[in-house]
Amino acid sequence: MRSVPSVIPRQTFEATTTMSTPIYGDRDPRKTKSKHRPISSSTAASFSSNLSALISSAKAKSSDSPSTAAAAAAKTNKRKADIFTSHNRNVKARAASDLEQVHKTKADLDAVSASELHRSRRKMEEKARLYKQMKRGEHIGRRDYDGQSLVDFDRKWYEDGQRRPDDVDSDGASSDDSDLDNADEPAEWLDEFGRLRKGTKREKERSERQQRIQQSASTAAQEDRAFPQAPANIIYGDTIQHAAFNPDARIAEQMAEIAAKRDKSATPPPETHYNAAYEIRNRGTGFYAFSGDAQMRKEEMDSLAKQRAETERIRKQKEEEAAAAAAAAAAKEKRTSERGDRQEAMDAKRDARAEKEVDDFLHSLDIPNAPNG
Repeated sequence: MRSVPSVIPRQTFEATTTMSTPIYGDRDPRKTKSKHRPISSSTAASFSSNLSALISSAKAKSSDSPSTAAAAAAKTNKRKADIFTSHNRNVKARAASDLEQVHKTKADLDAVSASELHRSRRKMEEKARLYKQMKRGEHIGRRDYDGQSLVDFDRKWYEDGQRRPDDVDSDGASSDDSDLDNADEPAEWLDEFGRLRKGTKREKERSERQQRIQQSASTAAQEDRAFPQAPANIIYGDTIQHAAFNPDARIAEQMAEIAAKRDKSATPPPETHYNAAYEIRNRGTGFYAFSGDAQMRKEEMDSLAKQRAETERIRKQKEEEAAAAAAAAAAKEKRTSERGDRQEAMDAKRDARAEKEVDDFLHSLDIPNAPNG
């Protein structure tokens, strides 16, 4: 609680009595969060002057240009952080460690004793053997199996069979339902002793399953035996072996191998063709880059061969046509020359005949010869 001053100014006392405002309990103007300064209520003139100043400042702010407001908004939005400007912490350090790619090797890890490795290997072999037995179904009928195993496979199979009718489709077409319906049908089968047995289909399937289990168990027992099976071709007693040791056999095999290599046909080297992509340079007109694929290259070469044959055929045809035209022109020229020769001969004969006629006419006139001198 603030202390009351001993002397209250007259102006302040008059304002408090006029406005009927309590003296105590007012907020400190310096601690208020108002945007503007507190209005002094000393006089009505000061209140009206402050009010007019606030109204004029509001009008001045509202009359600012829109470009200034847009720039201010852009500046405010720019200050906000988004997912593109904010970076993950320590991302550069993690990227550098990824680039280094430092992997731990066996030398960096703690050394493991041989006894621990042997014990781990023995446990893994025991687990593998138990898993094979469970897979073959050898656990069926064993009393100690329920205590050793963590999963009751028989109960699981029974529960799956109980839930099976609820898992069928809406159309009712299910092969499992058909098998369950036909389980009580009569059937015949041969047991392990070759006897013909009669019963239901379920009993037949159970017997066949037991036979498969026994067969797989016997096969696995032979595979899992500690000692390997003795070979069947062992010779017992006194026996004379011929050519049991032949030192020349190795030499004969080497000579046969050398002869096979000598008689073997030489392997041709792989086909290599010019590749235009190996070097960058300008080629002349008519350059053709064949494909690297053998089949595509063969097709391209066949196409070029066909085009070459067609070109040669057309060229030969044109040459024959030109030769025929030249022969026709020569024959025509020959006929023309022969015709000219005949015409010249006829003209010469006509001139000789005319001269002869003139001479005959002159001789027929009997004109005396003129005296000499």
